[in-house]
Parts: sequence; C-alpha cells; structure tokens
Amino acid sequence: MNKLEPYVIKHEDFHALKEMTSIGERVQWIRKKANEMNPALFTRYRVAEKSNLSQSTIKRIEENEVTNPQRKKLEGIAAYLRIPVEAFFDDFYVGETKSFIICEPEDESIKEIDLEGVSYVVELTALTKSIMANTNEVTFEDKVELTALDYEEFIDDLTTLVEKVKKRRQTWELKRNAYNRLKGVNDEND
Repeated sequence: MNKLEPYVIKHEDFHALKEMTSIGERVQWIRKKANEMNPALFTRYRVAEKSNLSQSTIKRIEENEVTNPQRKKLEGIAAYLRIPVEAFFDDFYVGETKSFIICEPEDESIKEIDLEGVSYVVELTALTKSIMANTNEVTFEDKVELTALDYEEFIDDLTTLVEKVKKRRQTWELKRNAYNRLKGVNDEND
C-alpha cells in the first residue's frame, strides 16, 4: 500500500465517537476521516475490496442495518483502516480519553536484527598532540567489529576509560597541590 496520511484522533474526536450509539456510526466516521486524509483510498468500495467484504456489507454496517456485525468482519475493516478494532466498540470509550491513529504508519524502521552478527564497525584512532614539541602523532589505530549486543557496552566502556583518564589527571593535580603545600610548610620550618 502507498504511504498513507495518518490522522491522530483528537480529544473532541474521541468524545464525538464516544457519543455515537452504534458500531456502524463509528465505522462510517473513521472510514470517512481516512478517506478525507487519503482521497479515494477509503471509499466504501475500496474498504470492501481490501477487507474481503462486499460493498453492500460495508453499507449495511455503516447504516446500522446490521447492528451487531461479526468481529471478523470488523477486524478486516480495522486492519485496512490501520486502527485497533476496539475503537469500534463502546467499551473502548469508557473511562479516560484514549488516542489512536487512523491510517497509522507501518514502522518501516523495525527490522529483524541478528544480535550475534556484526552490526557495527568502529574505527578507533588516537591522535596524540604534543603541546611542548607542537607535533601530532598517531599512537593507536584499530578497527573493532561489534554485534548489536556489544555496541552499547563498548560505548559505555570507552566513555568510562576517557572519564577515568580525566579523573586521574584531577587526582594527580590534587596530590601535587597537597604535596606542594606540605613541602612549603616543611621548607618554612627548616
């Protein structure tokens, strides 16, 4: 199916659907909203065709000639409209306001991931810059292949290493300052 224009049910839409007295009214309202957002894709004819029902069945449901349609038929309609089938039933509208999307986009980003296969290649390069000699030197260069499971842990380890080096420098600075203060105290006593 082509990419559809979704419609997020608003607070007032929810209450309008809640006030409807039949499944057929909700089916018709939702179908018409889908067709408004995606012209010609959600006519009675198209919905019937895509949900393996007859056009007259859709018409009879929407016009309340069938007051208690079979759940399987409603599931077919809901699947084509990309909504939860529960949105057709009164129970869905009991309690607090809920939201749903008509023509909800399929998540194209979800793919099966091989957790044990290589998913990432990290190229590491440590460029050392000497402040005193004003030179640059590559002191470390390596390539690491990581699985999806390894990746996050690797990044955490790398971050921890960098933080450890920074902390070590601060610790040595504190120790040197303490040493210099002690040395200064001892020098004065001599």
